[in-house]
Amino acid sequence: MPAKIEPITQELETAIRRRLEHNPFVQFMGIQVPELGMGYARFVLQVRPEFHNSQGFLQGGVITALADEAVAYALFSTVPEGEMINTVEMKINFLAPVKEGEIEARAHISKRGRTISLGEVTVRQGERLVAKGMCTYIHQKAVSSEQ
Repeated sequence: MPAKIEPITQELETAIRRRLEHNPFVQFMGIQVPELGMGYARFVLQVRPEFHNSQGFLQGGVITALADEAVAYALFSTVPEGEMINTVEMKINFLAPVKEGEIEARAHISKRGRTISLGEVTVRQGERLVAKGMCTYIHQKAVSSEQ
C-alpha cells in the first residue's frame, strides 16, 4: 500500500461515486466505499449467508469480485473522460477462510501505463489477511454507439 494516500478533487470523487451508484453489481452486493484516493480505493463488504459456499465459508468468487472492483475504482481515479478499462488478467491467493462479519479490500495502482495498468489489492477481516491479488487492466477509448 502507498505510504500516504493522495486525495482526489471533490469533482473527481463525485464522478467516481456517481459511477458507483450506477454500478448494478456494487449495489447488488451491498459494497460500501468509505475511502477513495488517487490510485486508491477501500471497499467494504458485509458477509451474508447467501455468499457462502457449500462448506459454509465465503465463496472465493465473492472475494475475487470485491478485489477486482476495488482495483478498478482505484484505477478510475487516473482515467480521463472517454477512456474505458477492462480487466485482462487477475491473480488472487486465498489465505484465510471467512464465515461471517465484514471484509475490507484496499487497492492501489502500482503502475499506471498508457495501455496497461497494474493494481494490487489486499483483502482483510480485521487484521487477518484473507487474500492478496494483482490485477492487470487494459485502457481503451470508449466505443461510440454510432459505430
